[in-house]
Amino acid sequence: MTNDDCSFLHGGPAPVADVSHLGAALVRAADTGGTEERIRFIAGDGGETGWSYARLLDDAARILTGIRAAGAVPGETVILQVGDDPELLAAFWACLLGGFVPMPVNAGGTDEQRAAAPELLRRVWQGYDRPSVITGSGQQVVPAMTADPRWGGAWLGTTRELLANPPDRGWHQAAPDDPAMLLLTSGSTGVPKAVVLTHRNVLSRTAATVQVNRLSGATRSFNWMPLDHVGGLVMFHARDVYLGCHQAHARFAWVLADPSRWITGIDRHRSDTTWAPNFAFGLINDQADRLAGQPLDLSCLRYIMNGGEAVRSGVVRRFLELLGAFGLPPDAMYPGWGMSETSAGVADCEFSAVDAGDERYVPVGRPQPGTSLRVVDERNELVPAGETGRLQVTGAAVTRGYYRNDEQNRQSFTSDGWFKCGDLAYIQNGILTVTGRADDVIQLDDVTYHGHEIEAKVEELDVVEPSYTVASLVTGEDGVSEELAVFFHPREGTDTRAAQDVVRDRVTKAFGVDIVHIVAVTKRDIPKTGIGKLRRAQLREQFEATRATEPAAPSRRP
Repeated sequence: MTNDDCSFLHGGPAPVADVSHLGAALVRAADTGGTEERIRFIAGDGGETGWSYARLLDDAARILTGIRAAGAVPGETVILQVGDDPELLAAFWACLLGGFVPMPVNAGGTDEQRAAAPELLRRVWQGYDRPSVITGSGQQVVPAMTADPRWGGAWLGTTRELLANPPDRGWHQAAPDDPAMLLLTSGSTGVPKAVVLTHRNVLSRTAATVQVNRLSGATRSFNWMPLDHVGGLVMFHARDVYLGCHQAHARFAWVLADPSRWITGIDRHRSDTTWAPNFAFGLINDQADRLAGQPLDLSCLRYIMNGGEAVRSGVVRRFLELLGAFGLPPDAMYPGWGMSETSAGVADCEFSAVDAGDERYVPVGRPQPGTSLRVVDERNELVPAGETGRLQVTGAAVTRGYYRNDEQNRQSFTSDGWFKCGDLAYIQNGILTVTGRADDVIQLDDVTYHGHEIEAKVEELDVVEPSYTVASLVTGEDGVSEELAVFFHPREGTDTRAAQDVVRDRVTKAFGVDIVHIVAVTKRDIPKTGIGKLRRAQLREQFEATRATEPAAPSRRP
C-alpha cells in the first residue's frame, strides 16, 4: 500500500529554529526592538497600554530576582495565577530565563471563571505536590492553602511585590529538551492534566508555522484568547516574541461582551494575523446589523486561523461574505488542527481552496514540517485513504507526555511512540479532515453523527442564541438506553415553548431523528472552557444528576 492509498501524511523535516531556547528569543527581541512598543495590551475596560520587548525583559528580570532569592533552583515548577496580562507574561518569561518551569493557571476572564479560580488553584497546587506559586495582586487563595504548613515556603509573592526587585540578568542557558512549560488541559473536575512542552517542541512548531504561513518581523497579530492557553501563549505570544513582531492582546471577557471589538481592534491595529475557535466567527455573524455602515478596512488581514473546535462551513462562508464588504480577502480563512499536546496548531489550509469539498466536514490541510499524522483502526493499523479512523500524531512539536501522570501517558501513546489525539478523522488526496472528537459521537438509527453537526443546524435558527447549543446523548430513565438531548439558549424576547417546537422540527427534518429532551437553558447553564469551547460531557453529567433528583423536571418532551 503506497502513501497515496493509505492514511499517512508527513510534513517533511523539522526546520531548525535560529535560537536554542525560548529565553534567547526574548533577549533577541529586546536587543533588536529597542524602545518601540510592539506589544499592546487591551484591558478589561478597553484601556490600552504599550510595552516594548525591552520592558518585558526588564520586568521578567526583576521577577527573576525574587524567585531566585526564595531559593528556587532550575527545573522547579512555578505555578502562575495572575490576572493581569502584562504581569503574567513577565512572570512567565522570568521562569524561562531562570530555568524554572512555569505552569499558568487560569485566573478568570469571566465572572464565572474568577469565582472558580481560587478552587482551581488549590486543586492544581495540591495535586502537583505543592510547588512554588506566584499570584497576581488581589488574587484570592482559599483557606485550605494558607493553612497548609507548606504554603509559607511555596508562595513566592505577588507579581507586584516581585517587580520591586532590581533586575537579575544572569540568564539560564536551557537545553533544547529541557521542559519549558506545563500547560493545563481543560478538565472540569479533579486535577487537570499538565502537558509538558520542551523548548524544542515550541521552537520547532514556531519555526514551522513561520515558514509555512510566511510570517516575519513585519507580522502584526491580534489575539483575544487567554494567555494561559496554548493558543494565546504559544501559538501567538511566544511565536511573536520569536519574530520580534507587533502583537496585540485583548482580554477575553472584554471581547466576549461585544464581539465586534475583535474586528474593530484588528482594523485599529492593522493586524494581518488572528485566530479563534469557530464559535467566535458565529458571534461576529450575529453582529451583522451592528457592523453595517461602520468605516472598517479589513484588507490588512491575510491569515485567520480557525481552530480549537469543529469548523463549520456555513459559519465560515457567512463570515467571509459579511466581512468581505469591509475588504476582508476571500482567501484569509485557514481552518486548522492542533492541541496543547502538539504545541498548538500543526496543520491548516486555505478555506477557499477546499470549499468545494464535503459540506459536512471542513478539511484542515497537511501537517507542517516536522509533524506526521496517521489515521488508524482499533489495532493501530492504517486505514485505507478516505476511511474514518482514529487520528494519531508524532513529531518535533509533540509533547513527550503529561507531568507526573504515568498511567495517562501509557494510555495516550502507542507502543511505537505516536500520540493518540482522541479525534476521528480521514485522509484523502493528501489532505486531513477531522470529523470530531471520538467521545462526541452520537449514534442514531444506525447513523453516526457528531454533536457539532446537530448544534450547527440548531444555531441556524433565528430563535437560538449562537454558541450556547449542545447536542448530547443522555442516559434514559431505564438507566441503560441513551436518548438525544438538545440544550439551547433562546434569544431574548423569544417564547420558550415555541422555540422548543422550532428546534425539534429543525432537528427532525435535518436528521430524521426524534429528540427526547429539548432543554432551554440560560447562558450560565452551559459550561465552557477558558477559551469558550463547550464542555458537553460536564453538561450531560449535570443534566442526569438533576433529573435523578427532579424526575418531573420540565425538560422532558411536552
